[in-house]
Amino acid sequence: MSDFDIASYVSRIEANRSVKDALMQSLKTRRPPYRISVTDLLNLKQAYFRRKYPEIAPPLEKQQLMWAGTGFHKTFGSAVSSEEYLEQFVEAEGIVGKIDIYEKIPVEVKTTSTPIDTKDLLKYRPTYIEQLGMYCAMVNAHEGEIIIYHRPAEESPSTPPLVVYHVTFPNLEAIREEMRRRRDLLVQALIANDPSNLPVCPWFNRQCDYSQVCDCATTPMPASYKIAELAGEIYVDSTTCEQLLSKMAGAQSSQLFGINDIVFPRKAYFERLKLSEGVREEKEEYLRSMDELGFLDALRDSLRYGAPGEAQRIPVKHAPLADLVQIWQKLPTILRGPKFSSLVERERLPRMFPHYFLRLGFDCALTEHTKGRLLLYYVKVPKEDAKLMVYDVNFRNLNTIKAEALRRLELLEKATSPLQLPKCPSWMCPYCDYRLECGEA
Repeated sequence: MSDFDIASYVSRIEANRSVKDALMQSLKTRRPPYRISVTDLLNLKQAYFRRKYPEIAPPLEKQQLMWAGTGFHKTFGSAVSSEEYLEQFVEAEGIVGKIDIYEKIPVEVKTTSTPIDTKDLLKYRPTYIEQLGMYCAMVNAHEGEIIIYHRPAEESPSTPPLVVYHVTFPNLEAIREEMRRRRDLLVQALIANDPSNLPVCPWFNRQCDYSQVCDCATTPMPASYKIAELAGEIYVDSTTCEQLLSKMAGAQSSQLFGINDIVFPRKAYFERLKLSEGVREEKEEYLRSMDELGFLDALRDSLRYGAPGEAQRIPVKHAPLADLVQIWQKLPTILRGPKFSSLVERERLPRMFPHYFLRLGFDCALTEHTKGRLLLYYVKVPKEDAKLMVYDVNFRNLNTIKAEALRRLELLEKATSPLQLPKCPSWMCPYCDYRLECGEA
């Protein structure tokens, strides 16, 4: 099967510094929230300083870890639930919040790199229980669940990747009373411009972002977890965990092809073959892939939810292909996170990352754009200003690129052997789960 050389169809690549700088600024700038949130009530001291010093932001390396958790929430939620139950906004008594999954009872999704003793969640993660308790009080539910994904750790290889805790809250009014007390403490501190009556931050002496401006060293108020202590029964719910893992596996099935399937047709071939045989991707690997994708969500949000009219997702349909192409600032735009520790020179990009250019080229050809935009976020590059690169890419002969996309789609429909399909990039072969079956080991 002959290869299609996308590099020969790239006519020009320009680094766009203006767009890069604007995106970096949007990532670094944290706007102070104007309403009291459930998250504020978990740490009143940080909530105070977050409003008073909005210019203080954690380094991007630290933000990446937070973004990973956020992205995992979204991806995992989509796999085990449906859109109408995800990220449900709630408001009560001047306090707002967003429940990760809320169908019958509130469900909070958490990620952690530190193994947790499953016998004592109250001791090791009281804020998880506090957050769930407040959400339960806001929607008048006496029980909820906490789903914790443990990132793989060498020191604890036996830790289960997913644990579900069922928590009951018998006294919701007591929780609401404590919420009101904390809300009023924070409002009074903001009005008086004095945080001294707020309890000490749990992050005191633990690399807190506000260590240079905070007063934790002299604060007389100790940290407390009264809401967590109001919880009733807390137990590991293995049955629900298995149900979630089954839903997650089932969510991978799809009858239609996406554009990425024609970028990597052999991989798509084997995945379809596995599904038809009733075999699912290893659950732990699928969980890990959700987490690794997550840290790019902050950038994706900047693309999708920027200025009104700046972003849209255009449907592309060529049976049996159905997908959405991200359009940002009137250009097809893709975001990728190469794990290189140094930048790739501009002229080498199409040869080094042909799969990126193939995807962008297909997006452009299928939406009739001669120019697309490639965002590369180098996770492992230490210098913050060098992590993000933005390139405007011009393509020639769009009709030929579109014809190649449709040719691959037709091949995928009819293929009875992977040898009938274009090869994946050579760098993928040593790490591919299908290398033996494919014959490219």
